[in-house]
Amino acid sequence: MKRFYGKRMVLIALILSLVWIAACSNNTTTPDSTPVETKAPASAPAEGTNTPAEDLNPLGKYDPPITLSTVKIFSSSSKFAPGETPEKNIWTDGYLKDLGIDMKIKWSVVGNEPGGAGEQKMNISIASNDLPDIIPVNSKQMKQMVDNDMAEDLTDAIAKYASPQLKSFLEANNGLAVKTSTFNGKVLALPAPAASIDNAAMIWIRKDWLDKLQLSEPKTMNDILTISDAFTNKDPDGNNKNDSYGIGLNKDLYTGGIYDLTGFFEGYHAYRNLWIKDSSGKLVYGGIQPEMKTALAKLQEMFKGGQIDPEFGVKDSGKVNESVISGKIGMFFGAHWNAFYPLPDAYKQDPKAVWVPYPIVSADDKPAVPSIGLGVNPESVDQGYVVFKKGSKHPEALIKLANYYADKEYGWDTGGVDLNYHQPEPNPDGYVRWVFAAVIAQDPAQNINIFRGVKAAVENNDQTALQNLQAKGNYDIYMKFTKDHDAGSYGNAVWAGPKNTGLSILDYYLNNKLGIADQFYSAKTDTMVQKQSTLDKLQLETFTKILMGASPVDAFDQFVADWKKLGGDTITKEVNDWYSAQ
Repeated sequence: MKRFYGKRMVLIALILSLVWIAACSNNTTTPDSTPVETKAPASAPAEGTNTPAEDLNPLGKYDPPITLSTVKIFSSSSKFAPGETPEKNIWTDGYLKDLGIDMKIKWSVVGNEPGGAGEQKMNISIASNDLPDIIPVNSKQMKQMVDNDMAEDLTDAIAKYASPQLKSFLEANNGLAVKTSTFNGKVLALPAPAASIDNAAMIWIRKDWLDKLQLSEPKTMNDILTISDAFTNKDPDGNNKNDSYGIGLNKDLYTGGIYDLTGFFEGYHAYRNLWIKDSSGKLVYGGIQPEMKTALAKLQEMFKGGQIDPEFGVKDSGKVNESVISGKIGMFFGAHWNAFYPLPDAYKQDPKAVWVPYPIVSADDKPAVPSIGLGVNPESVDQGYVVFKKGSKHPEALIKLANYYADKEYGWDTGGVDLNYHQPEPNPDGYVRWVFAAVIAQDPAQNINIFRGVKAAVENNDQTALQNLQAKGNYDIYMKFTKDHDAGSYGNAVWAGPKNTGLSILDYYLNNKLGIADQFYSAKTDTMVQKQSTLDKLQLETFTKILMGASPVDAFDQFVADWKKLGGDTITKEVNDWYSAQ
């Protein structure tokens, strides 16, 4: 999920690294995408050869062992068990024992946030061509390496060596993630499969307030507007004070995945950062379309009506949390992972506060369609893409390492699964191990599979669904919560329970084929690199002023003209030149 990954993904990583059962995402559909072309791997080495590279077993062991190098970029929130280091851990031991790969760590650094120490150090390594064999990069770094002929072609290696499991991960979302790393028909980097539907927005609402005020659950945008007004003016908390707000909003408007207007805009079919098709089949930038003006006009009405905190412009999500936890806000647009943050704190403060998620709703008779991701995190420096250095030996080993991760984490059928590779069990100190892996290959359908397993077990007593140990873990926590309402179980119960939970909304979107991805999935154009930050700043400032009434709604028209003049027209041409070439 595509231009907001910075703050949002750092926050998600911080939250979900603490609970092994919470991880990635989906298997949804994106327009104008085609499946990854793959070939079935051979089951034995080619006759008459003894070289390791000829063994087409997806998990074939090199004998004698080979040596490869990589680097590691860690989050500041990651905690490692005593004695475990980037150079010596369960993954490096497993690589040598099971695959015959002696993995060396060229360097490691803490700082995986965009622009952080990891990205800076990798930029220096690329510029000086002082690189390991296996190179984690974001989309910008990948493009730089491709432009300078530094990336090995992985097309044949993927076709020959990818396990059926890894292939299914790469084919999710109709193979769009692989398309983002394909240049002139060659796959020049392996994407780390990531959430697509997990990016979809939803509406979290105080159901106890709805019931108290005898309001219906939201089916349309008009319902949302009615609820917001009532939560503001009809004393939903019963304290005889006019001290509640209809909708929570933070100063960044549409970044972070919490107190975020993305889902509100999408109710008006407005996509503030996507490139979408117009009626002529050309790509246009969603943030300057007329639908956005309509949505901003409605927000201005809500602000003038006191439904939005007048001080939102100086409040980050942490400050808005305080209002939610103290019972002063009854609704916000957010994401599935809000079940873990901030809602458990709200539950601890007031167990009678019943937060329920709902799908986004439409302002007209067309369905509201949430924006989704590309199946890869393009801004991530440690979980975006992996390049194999051109000229290094054994590029197929990169694919074997990805197969190994997939098997250890998800090999329920093969018996390869070993969740100790993810983190120690038991794990009271919150240690992580999965980040030591040289190549990460998460299942895009992981969270949905967890939800569907819990649902099948709860509603149909389907014990086979609990063969997925992640589903079983969440099922056990959900059942514990239904029995004793333990606050420590609240987050997982509201996330993965069978009804009215964060993942149930994502399942609804998938079942109804609701989701739209950015139609521009290439690396940034030249003008984007030069002008995008200026245009993004202009957009945020304009939208904020309109929302607060500091500028009239018609200021949107001047914004569009300025956006075009300051580089938007040139970017639009570059985007459509790329699109035509596809």
